[in-house]
Amino acid sequence: MFALIRHAGYRIATGSLTPEGHGQALALAEAIKSIPGVWTEVRTSPTARTRETANIIGERLSIPVREDDRLGVDGDLSDLMPPTEPKGIIFVSHLPILSRMLRAWSRLLGQNEPPLTEIACGYLISPEEQKMSPLKG
Repeated sequence: MFALIRHAGYRIATGSLTPEGHGQALALAEAIKSIPGVWTEVRTSPTARTRETANIIGERLSIPVREDDRLGVDGDLSDLMPPTEPKGIIFVSHLPILSRMLRAWSRLLGQNEPPLTEIACGYLISPEEQKMSPLKG
């Protein structure tokens, strides 16, 4: 199992999380923590809002956070597409990147692509169970 997470709410001027966004990230971390499974790391795009969201999740789950340029808005996802990534990773990025990843997994699992529009939400993907489940903090 792994997770695709859209960053929490942020200030447009600075790109850093708002107080509400900080709370959203904490709620996401708690939601992920409550899911049985072994989470190994959080990978994040290089922007402030994704790094801050990822750091909150990583801290709550006591797992490392690693910045990954491929998850940036202009990143090259070709080697992150299914089924290349190991299990247990939480990806924190932006809507266009996550939508591309979700679309690829939807095709692989033979399912309709679920919507991903809100901030501080995402999907759990279980290739073993061939299932995608919404995740909201």
